[in-house]
Amino acid sequence: MNAINYWKVEPFISEICKVVLQTLIEKKEQKDQYDRQMKWWAFYSSLMGCLALIYLYGFKLTHAESVRAALFSLAGDRMIWFIGIYFLVAGVQWKRLKKKCAKADDEYESIRKEIIERGDDLWPRPEMWKNRHQVLEYVKSEYNINLYHK
Repeated sequence: MNAINYWKVEPFISEICKVVLQTLIEKKEQKDQYDRQMKWWAFYSSLMGCLALIYLYGFKLTHAESVRAALFSLAGDRMIWFIGIYFLVAGVQWKRLKKKCAKADDEYESIRKEIIERGDDLWPRPEMWKNRHQVLEYVKSEYNINLYHK
């Protein structure tokens, strides 16, 4: 990530602070990426579920003479097998992404809390400490990361 090189708050942060903030921003972006992917899978699974219900009701179940005939008709239908496999893959993918998102969120929160707790180490000089609010405001406005309090 080269965005940190263009910060306007460069004189107000130490090298340690720069590395920690860069790591925090990367973790936030990773967490947001997993979150977007989870929403994408949830949306398309819901869409596929609606289309599957329309297919079942509109094309298969209304033409069946009995429940037994409907079940045999569904068991031999390739579209039903495709829908079932899709939901299986989507469920596994969503569960995997949920674990990754939770892990990324935990890492992000631990780094964020560490920055808040270890402010003295990250801004060692008094002039840096006085101007740290500019860094915190910049990170809040550019990356939507709140470093004021836990």
